[in-house]
Amino acid sequence: MSQRQILILLGALLLAVFVILPLVTRSGDSGPSSAEKAARTREAVNLIDRAERRYLAQHGRYTSHLADLLPRSPRLVHDLAIVLDVEIDVGSDGRSYVASVRSDVLSFVLARSGEKVVAQSCLVLKRRSGVACP
Repeated sequence: MSQRQILILLGALLLAVFVILPLVTRSGDSGPSSAEKAARTREAVNLIDRAERRYLAQHGRYTSHLADLLPRSPRLVHDLAIVLDVEIDVGSDGRSYVASVRSDVLSFVLARSGEKVVAQSCLVLKRRSGVACP
């Protein structure tokens, strides 16, 4: 076998491994669309906010534990299933909190002091159809 034939064979093999094989093994259903992920990210931050306000009304303080909020918002579990990263930080007096919810396409931050929203931010992480900040 000549060196040229070996190079052609190697090129065909690399083409098969890196181009053709991924196309053949790709599944038809790859999970929620980017638009659905964005909508569920927005919904999750709203559900966390409502659950935090209910928790405040019942306990006189906000909670930094997501587990405390899930019984107050069963729909939140559905949104968390799309692999959302959620961080909640509560002030030392328990009267303020910051919630950060992030998916692979969108990131939201919401902060409250007492009953008042003091900060709110949204950032598009990946520009895709249906992904936008409100």
